[in-house]
Amino acid sequence: MKTLKDMAALAAPLLPLLLLTLSATALTAEPRPGNQGSTIGASLAPTAEQLQSLIAHLIENQHSNDRAIEEYERIEHVTVHKDGDSSEVVSERTERLLPSGTGIIHLQTAQSSPPVTPEARRQQLQYAVSALELYLHPNDHVRQDVAKFEKRRRDRADLVDAMAKAFRVTGAGRETRGSRTLLKLLLDPDPNFKPATRLAAAFEHVHAVIWIDESQAQAARLEIDVTSDISFGGGIVAKVYHGGHFVMEQSEVAPGVWLPTLYAYDVDGRKFVVGFNIHEKTEVSHYRHVGPPSQSIEIIRSELNNLTAETPAR
Repeated sequence: MKTLKDMAALAAPLLPLLLLTLSATALTAEPRPGNQGSTIGASLAPTAEQLQSLIAHLIENQHSNDRAIEEYERIEHVTVHKDGDSSEVVSERTERLLPSGTGIIHLQTAQSSPPVTPEARRQQLQYAVSALELYLHPNDHVRQDVAKFEKRRRDRADLVDAMAKAFRVTGAGRETRGSRTLLKLLLDPDPNFKPATRLAAAFEHVHAVIWIDESQAQAARLEIDVTSDISFGGGIVAKVYHGGHFVMEQSEVAPGVWLPTLYAYDVDGRKFVVGFNIHEKTEVSHYRHVGPPSQSIEIIRSELNNLTAETPAR
């Protein structure tokens, strides 16, 4: 599982993007005036109008959140299992993710295995500075990358908007998870939905459950189940098998900003005749606002200068 997979990719790389897009109502933006951040009476079931309004606000929040996360670096710890969460661990990695303006720069950390050496860290920071400089002063190749990134952003936004029409939402009471009482919503495919794209068509094959913090109009947890096979190219190009399961959790990382803290995938399928499986858990932590590339490059330059002063290059 990776965040923001290329939408042009197929099968295994495509599925995480699809599932993350399905999590649109679980992401956030700043609370707004009015009743969208208020709590529906704890003993009252939300009305159909309240549910409709809540979903509309969550969709708006997703668009804002997609923009916000492009200015946050974070640490990801990824555990890959052979089959499921309780099966043999195939690999583990810990990486620092830095937004680049056209995607993500992956950097090793002190927690990486094996631990990153000062020289390797210096080289990675130099690479990050060079990549950010290219974004700020692009050549033709980088301009193409920027255009592709903008297209992925627009495509994702269109897919998020399609969610408002793809599901029927019903309330399922409230549950206490940890220290919070959350509103539970069930999302079932709307048989009247007419998908405009092949990705939107996948909404017809999943069911979802969302737990929402009503006081901030944000969702704390999302679970998605693939209830029937999802085919691409009539099943010839790729297929995601039914029985797949996805979980996402998130929390507030800055005032009014909630970002993902956990992803868990258990999905199987095939691309052409080659099978694939995604059985991963990603824990996300240490969010830090670094701003757009014009600001984050100064942060990385400062780190590089400090590291060079501590351990001069040979």
